[in-house]
Amino acid sequence: MLHRPRYEEASGPLPGMARVSADGTVERLDGVGADLRGRPLLARAATALLRSGRDAVTFMAVERSAEPEAERPSERSAERSPDRDALWVHVSMTVARETGDVMVSAAEVAPPYELTPRELDVLTLLAGGLTNTAVAGYLGTSPRTVSKQVESVLAKLGQATRSGVAAFAVDHGLLRLPVPGGCPELTALAVGAVDRLMREPGPLPRFATAGVAPRRPATPYEIGLLLPLVGASSEDGEQMRRGAELAVEELNARGGVAGRPVRTHVSAVDSLDADSVTAGLAELAARQVPAIVGGYLLTDERASYELAADYGAPYLNIGTSDLQAEWVRDEPGRFGRIFQTGPTRGNYGRGFARFLEGVRLRRPSVGFVETTMPDTQTFSEETARLVGRAGLGIDFLVRLEPPHDDWSRALRAIREHAPGAVMVTHHVPEQAAAFQRAFAQEPSPTLVYMVYTPAVPQFLELAGQAAEGVVWATVTGRYGDSRGRAFAERFARRYGAAPGRSVASAAYDQINLLALAWSAHGRPHDFGLVARDLRTIVYRGVNGAYDLDRGGQTSVAFPDEIPDPSLGQAHLVFQIQGGRHRVIGPTPYAEGTFRQPPWMNAQQ
Repeated sequence: MLHRPRYEEASGPLPGMARVSADGTVERLDGVGADLRGRPLLARAATALLRSGRDAVTFMAVERSAEPEAERPSERSAERSPDRDALWVHVSMTVARETGDVMVSAAEVAPPYELTPRELDVLTLLAGGLTNTAVAGYLGTSPRTVSKQVESVLAKLGQATRSGVAAFAVDHGLLRLPVPGGCPELTALAVGAVDRLMREPGPLPRFATAGVAPRRPATPYEIGLLLPLVGASSEDGEQMRRGAELAVEELNARGGVAGRPVRTHVSAVDSLDADSVTAGLAELAARQVPAIVGGYLLTDERASYELAADYGAPYLNIGTSDLQAEWVRDEPGRFGRIFQTGPTRGNYGRGFARFLEGVRLRRPSVGFVETTMPDTQTFSEETARLVGRAGLGIDFLVRLEPPHDDWSRALRAIREHAPGAVMVTHHVPEQAAAFQRAFAQEPSPTLVYMVYTPAVPQFLELAGQAAEGVVWATVTGRYGDSRGRAFAERFARRYGAAPGRSVASAAYDQINLLALAWSAHGRPHDFGLVARDLRTIVYRGVNGAYDLDRGGQTSVAFPDEIPDPSLGQAHLVFQIQGGRHRVIGPTPYAEGTFRQPPWMNAQQ
């Protein structure tokens, strides 16, 4: 079943935005602001937030809709579910430290992930670490019933563990207020702290009588986007730009961050040109952006990261650099605000060897084709050891020299040795497609296994039918679960084309991860504080889980670096089948099974 996106707007009116002052005065903002007169719970929650000392709280409120005159309870059909009359409201409250007011953003939504009100109760109590028996006690039901509801919640949210679903609920504002039964175990969370104070005597909300208050001008928080929109990686750069843009639009539709809208400033660079990257970073530093979100860089990595470190703002990038992780580990004082949101490229060799253990090859040997650019090199001593442990020999290693567009030596080696599989690494989709078209003209019984590049939509367009059967992998990719499908649908509606399977959703996740860190305290220009929050957050995005509090400040790969999928990103292996990318591993995320490529079947 396809679940709804995180928050899908209902057809009814949107409450919008309001401001609540310390004395309990509630004002609507502009003509579309929230009128909280009919929602005293929200007004009391705002004043309780101020008393709690917390900076922000996000939660779900489930209300009864007004009863239509023609449909009183006594006249309602017995078959009608009471849940159909529930109004779900997603609420975000942030303390504006400069004024001492609470900015309240509220929107009526469809039940997120098709949860029922009782499942929302169960989910909220799970976030407090309660057992099924304890949950049943607060809800006045049986542990057996709660057990079934927990199973349903896990399935709907696509989580495997109770801890995973609890973290998911906190990250995405899926906790209910008031807290079911006033459960004191939740007071460590913002929702629980606000709930406790709401239950204590306090000032009643007062509604302004002077009409609608004008919205105070709010200076947007600006995110600098350092994207490879020029040169060979421009198609990938456009994917990143669109993913980031979609995330910002959705953030602003929910009220922005800390009561302010978010905007982006794009610095277009050539990832292969060091001077271009230098100029791009200097441009963003001159604008004094509070954070930089970027793609991968194929030029001198060290020089780029030193420039970013000199500026000092948090820098999140989609690279897979083992070198960057090493620098951050060795020099945390200098590079401690630089984060790599994908696992490192060293995982590609591990994933290749692991995949081959489950596949029957024509010959027990492999070959490697990569370029002299460090960012494309996946062959290492560890890779050779793991391939040998899988019972396979290594026939050749070919490294393409600049300008990295002559495949003749690689094709000769493949046709001469006919290895059981060949790992091909080239980050430019035109060149990867050119290799596959040339290979298909005179194929050997060799499985072609590529790294990352088929994730760019341009690859499939250029390779055409020759791509059928190609296997490829990425250490950060869009899952095929309900969250991944919902993102792809929203992206396609916005841009008229489906996203690729990697960087569009990665950029989308980066923006949301950064916004989550900002919303914790509402001080984006406190670079050190934001970096600390980025290290402590565990965020489940479209591309899996982001847990950056590890050596090197990178995400980690499941299953090769971490056995818990709720704390890592799956190293996804795809195969092009019927002109579509289908996940064939690892098992929890598989959408299909491996098939022998057509050129190998033709040679049987």
